[in-house]
Amino acid sequence: PNKKLSDLTDADQPKLEDLLPSFKTENDECNKAVKVEEDEHILVLCGDSVVAVKMSILAKESSVIRTKLSKVWTRNSAVEDSNPSPSEVMRARTLTIPKGYDPKAAEILFGYLKGFNVLLEHIEDFKLLEDILGLCDFYMITSPLEAILKHMQKMSVSMDNLVQVFEVGKRLSSIELYKAVAKQLQSNCRKVAKANLISSLLIIKFITDHETNINTVIEILDGC
Repeated sequence: PNKKLSDLTDADQPKLEDLLPSFKTENDECNKAVKVEEDEHILVLCGDSVVAVKMSILAKESSVIRTKLSKVWTRNSAVEDSNPSPSEVMRARTLTIPKGYDPKAAEILFGYLKGFNVLLEHIEDFKLLEDILGLCDFYMITSPLEAILKHMQKMSVSMDNLVQVFEVGKRLSSIELYKAVAKQLQSNCRKVAKANLISSLLIIKFITDHETNINTVIEILDGC
């Protein structure tokens, strides 16, 4: 017979000690699952490059990555199947970097997050640093930014890389966080151009050498 809650006697009520073991088991399983997730190595894929990084590091450094790689719980989750496949239980064990980024940029950034800071110190390629900063912006990773931007400010600008550096500065200026450094890069480029292009012949040669980037050349010369 159906009984209302008020009709139940003490004998009908489950004892607290009978409930605790079940609760404790479920709680232990949750803790184990969280521990496994934190210790799990995620494979960061970028082109032919693969970097293994602990989930705990990725989760700490980026809320975007943490959300992307979070577990799909079979209890109280959006998974409707009561017996989900392994692929449904885990959304991903890999993090695939969008196309267009230099694989070396991914290696350096995620290596840096793992503690290999020396990887950053020897970069002399502005475009490579731009890709690293782009990944930081895409995944909202902030901890390396100060070191990266300081390193970029110390890098040398010459007539050999003048156009490339100016274009890097233009692209970085579209990201609010990088605007100050981008402005400095462009200013440094104009200073180098002004110090070296001291005759009409040198200016003509500069234009001819970079005719495929003529719009950038004009911007540089206009500011000199």
